[in-house]
Amino acid sequence: MNARRLRELRNLFVLGVVSGMVFFFFLDSRPFYDRGEPREALVVRDIFLNGNWLFPLKLENQIPSKPPLFHWLGALASIARGEMTEATVRFPSALFASLGVFLIYYLGKRLYDSDVGLWAGLILATTGVYYSLGSEARVDMALTFAVALPLTLFYFIYSGIVRHDVWWYLFFLVTGAGVTAKGPVSVVLCALVITLFLVTKKRADLFLRFARHPGMILGIVACLSWYGAALYMGGEQFFGLQFLKENLARFFVHGEGGTGHQKPLYYFIPYFFTLGLPWTIFLPIVIWRFCEKRTLVDDRLLFLGIWVAVVLVFFSLSAGKRPPYILPLYPPLALLIAASLCSYQAKVPAWIPRSVSSLAMGVGLMIAALFSGYLISDDLFWLLKLWPFPLEEDAASELAAVREALNQRIWLISAILPATAVLWVLSGWDVLHGTMRRSAIHVTLLALLGIVIVQGVVNPGLASTRSYKEFMQKSKQTALGQGMLMIFPKGVDVTSIVFYGGRNVKLLPGNYEALRSQLRRSKEYVVMAEVEWKEFMSNAHPPVPVIIRDRGSGPDGNGPLVLIRGGAAE
Repeated sequence: MNARRLRELRNLFVLGVVSGMVFFFFLDSRPFYDRGEPREALVVRDIFLNGNWLFPLKLENQIPSKPPLFHWLGALASIARGEMTEATVRFPSALFASLGVFLIYYLGKRLYDSDVGLWAGLILATTGVYYSLGSEARVDMALTFAVALPLTLFYFIYSGIVRHDVWWYLFFLVTGAGVTAKGPVSVVLCALVITLFLVTKKRADLFLRFARHPGMILGIVACLSWYGAALYMGGEQFFGLQFLKENLARFFVHGEGGTGHQKPLYYFIPYFFTLGLPWTIFLPIVIWRFCEKRTLVDDRLLFLGIWVAVVLVFFSLSAGKRPPYILPLYPPLALLIAASLCSYQAKVPAWIPRSVSSLAMGVGLMIAALFSGYLISDDLFWLLKLWPFPLEEDAASELAAVREALNQRIWLISAILPATAVLWVLSGWDVLHGTMRRSAIHVTLLALLGIVIVQGVVNPGLASTRSYKEFMQKSKQTALGQGMLMIFPKGVDVTSIVFYGGRNVKLLPGNYEALRSQLRRSKEYVVMAEVEWKEFMSNAHPPVPVIIRDRGSGPDGNGPLVLIRGGAAE
């Protein structure tokens, strides 16, 4: 086996180990505790329990807001395991995240060399938003891969890396099928990137060749197949939700009549940097590389730059905005950072490495100061004592949960914090002296340590105070053999309640008269929000006592549950 083959196997092994640790290791480290994950889990539940593969529903009668690619894979993982768990529902995100890492490695290898590809994969895997969404039950990672794969195939076709006509058909097929990830947005993003790139390169001939290629028919069929069937089954309600609301209204309609999460035009500017940490500290070097090189001549830089810019501008113009929306720009950004670090030259103006070095060392010194304060005060959050304003109730609740989780693993935090501080300082020192690859090694190590803290300590700590899982397990055990477990939906997000309730749960109408009628005619158990129970009890005769009281506070931090029973007073 020659040296080149050994290096290839080494790179794949390293990326496989890192992907396994970052994405798969923490899949079952925490129960569902927010609104987003159990919402997708309920769609997986409908496929797993009822076999509704083509047109799955939430709560057996609600049309989901996203297409089913993520949910299909979650159901397959659940079937393979023999049960539906948090890990099987999150599995598709981990799978797409890992595939994205290997895809960007291969793209970097073909555009530059295997070292650039390896670093691009490592940078992507350890980018904050990428590793976070890579182990969550959300469709954003599926969308990211549905954008990255067609664009990679396009550039291979454009540059002549692949020549056989089968690659054209594969490009159109995966582009069309990508709509099952998160809707037509994947096709729109790919079309914008390709069009802008070809227009900039003045390649009208290639644009027309793509537009007239027979594979376009295959792409249209792949795009419309599921949507056509879903439109037939869901009718006007499906059209209104997934076409009008989730696509057109979310992008075009501002103000009243639009969807949620409406933010200003500049909303993503700070998130572009913070979501990409720790690697976005190298952005000044990437920007210099664009300015120093003739970008219009270097097809690689131009294509990757347009990819990043299109995603950022497109979602900035959208009416609805959430931080995960810009996830598809981080694969090309990872490759740009890797290429900039691996080809770093000393002729870069001195102020650029100095600024990057100062930032890295500054972060390291801040962490060191934080740890020193802990050693003196025995409080990791001693800085907050200097904060002059009271925290909001929700923030205070989250802070208390994080504090408790960190204190329970204080031996681990005591080892990781100083190590992270040292690695930040070493990284800054390496940048100052032009040893970029050594700096990248240090940043990779500190990123992995950060992942251990966030995924292994902080998130499970938050989940332990907010998840309904423990309460629902106790409620199911109490109600075992006593019929259905009823859920009174008023004043509470029922998604995780239904998920953890299993097969034998049923939703009641959300009004007190229906609850009162249920309690009078049946001795079945009822789960409801504690605040609604108190309101109900103010007019309940006879009173209905609580059997089990929840310790979890729910996704909003203010929604504990209670378990009551019909006929309990008799």
